[in-house]
Amino acid sequence: MHQPEDERNPGTHVAATGDIGFFAIVAESGVAAGVRRIEALTGRGAVEWAQHQRAALARIVAALHVSEAQAADAIERLQSENKRFAREISQLKTRLAMGGPADADGGEVVEVSGVKLARRSVSGLDKDALRGLADSLKDKIKSGVVVLASAADGKVQIVVAVTSDLTNRIKAGQIVKEIAPIVGGGGGGRPDFAEAGGRQPDKIQEMLDASRTVVERLLAG
Repeated sequence: MHQPEDERNPGTHVAATGDIGFFAIVAESGVAAGVRRIEALTGRGAVEWAQHQRAALARIVAALHVSEAQAADAIERLQSENKRFAREISQLKTRLAMGGPADADGGEVVEVSGVKLARRSVSGLDKDALRGLADSLKDKIKSGVVVLASAADGKVQIVVAVTSDLTNRIKAGQIVKEIAPIVGGGGGGRPDFAEAGGRQPDKIQEMLDASRTVVERLLAG
């Protein structure tokens, strides 16, 4: 006599829901259209998970010096302040990069075929800060090309900007495609603005030096 299929291979079935004991859903995800997958712990595993969660909450509350009810609001305030401080630091770095001597960061403004070329290497600026610095330098030179590079964590961020009066003669996207490979990267963009990344910070100065030749050749058509 054969046993019923569910007795030979019971899988995750239980005789009664009370056998499950304490139950905690720990993850949820989509596996197909209209189908959700949940992951849960039961019994002793669920109890241990809940104890770890409770201990983590206790450490957070102790670090914040607030009650459990105030913990979420306190974290949101800290996150908001952190974003504000990050913006202020980025703005200060941009101002320092703008206000320093032209050659303090390896930067200079030269004239190439009658067009101003501003080149500068700055440290610790993210993409947003580099964009802001590029806009500031464009305003400063009035008409010309800006090439910026910043190194952080072994990576290179590159920004190239061209003032609107020159985009019919030279395009930022063309420049960045030619100079980015020098630092082991690539990128592209619009005629007036382009970005790229790289992996060789030690070649930033070589890239900035090469930008003059690139701009000169592109202007010559």
